[in-house]
Amino acid sequence: MSRREWSYDRIADVYAADMGRSMAFDDVDWFRRQCHRHRGRVLELGCGTGRVMLPLLADGIDIIGIDRSLPMLRRLRVEARSLGLEPRVAQMDLQGLALGASFALILAPYSLVTYLPGRDDLDQWVASVAPLLAGGGALVLDAFVPRAIRAGEDFQPDYARPFGDGMLERAKRVQALADGRNRIERRYRLIDASGSVREEFTTVDCIRPRTPAELVGALERAGLRIEEAAWDYGTGTSAESAQFHTVVGVKA
Repeated sequence: MSRREWSYDRIADVYAADMGRSMAFDDVDWFRRQCHRHRGRVLELGCGTGRVMLPLLADGIDIIGIDRSLPMLRRLRVEARSLGLEPRVAQMDLQGLALGASFALILAPYSLVTYLPGRDDLDQWVASVAPLLAGGGALVLDAFVPRAIRAGEDFQPDYARPFGDGMLERAKRVQALADGRNRIERRYRLIDASGSVREEFTTVDCIRPRTPAELVGALERAGLRIEEAAWDYGTGTSAESAQFHTVVGVKA
């Protein structure tokens, strides 16, 4: 896979049935409440096909979306047209943001920060994003709570879900790397109505798990005050059982 075409380019057409349906919590409503608390222009980083952005836009929130993947943004525009919405989006890399505006709220949903692979990347990235906040503005960081991985030589089945007139199947293989990252291979199979494999492809991502303490520390070192922290978007109470930790840092 080249640098130009990465995993999310490849899964753009199946994302809604894939990772979009894998979110077990109503994170969109949690982000909506943050938008109402920090009123003003919102920036969503990694907006993808619009799973978070489009419901917020439909609610009248002034939101702009950024994503690295053009295929994901194309799917977002198709979905937006079906809803009668006109989104403002741009292709931009997470670590190469070039924005002249300021924002009341910046969202980094669905464990986006785990795609900052270097050990120091999170601190450097937060420090670069904080200046985009207006006074009193907030940056929201969101990440899976790190767990021991189920590593192995073979792909392990994840799910089989209806897709079009057939099924979408996904299997996963995870390897813990010596530098602290996880290498994740996902194998997709599109099954037609007759049960035959119509298409099969594999994606590879190397992510760096981020602990709740890392999220808090990165915000504080960038001069942001911790306003709120939530387990599973307010439905959980501790790290022991939670899947996600989300932290809000506010600019003085």
